[in-house]
Amino acid sequence: MKPRVVLLLFLLLALLSGGIAYWMLRTTHPLQNNGIANVTPPRTSTEDVNSESEEEKNGRMLLGVWQDDYQGKRTMTLNEDGSGTMLVELSGVQAFLFASKLRFDMTWLLDGKKLTKKTVGGEPADKVNLILNTMGDTADDTLLEVTDDRLLLLDKDGTTKYDWRRVTQHEPGKE
Repeated sequence: MKPRVVLLLFLLLALLSGGIAYWMLRTTHPLQNNGIANVTPPRTSTEDVNSESEEEKNGRMLLGVWQDDYQGKRTMTLNEDGSGTMLVELSGVQAFLFASKLRFDMTWLLDGKKLTKKTVGGEPADKVNLILNTMGDTADDTLLEVTDDRLLLLDKDGTTKYDWRRVTQHEPGKE
């Protein structure tokens, strides 16, 4: 009977860790520059900026590399073509059960104030697929604020906020 209890505890720990890892994907973190290039929103002429809609402006402002420190370290890159990545650094039991670093490849779409992120793959594939099969592959958040250096999202639960900061590229020789 003792091996059954150990197996049950291990399965519960694995499910809990999967839930925490998924939660980390959907929340906010600060970033060290791990060699990730920074993408800043493209600047356009004053005339172009004045003629764009609020949704177009928000979509342009979303582009780049963002980091938060919600339940770990997450780095999210949103590209102009609608692709993106989320790098998650885990520690402790989560790192033991999954991996110390996970990369989630995704697509993203802004529809009004709704930001939808859909995971389409990642590495290590077996660990990423385990998390996706357990927690789902799509996150819908409400865009509360986007500026040059801050992205504030509200989870679909209506209470959890993810406060992302834009990663600025460190220039060699300037401290």
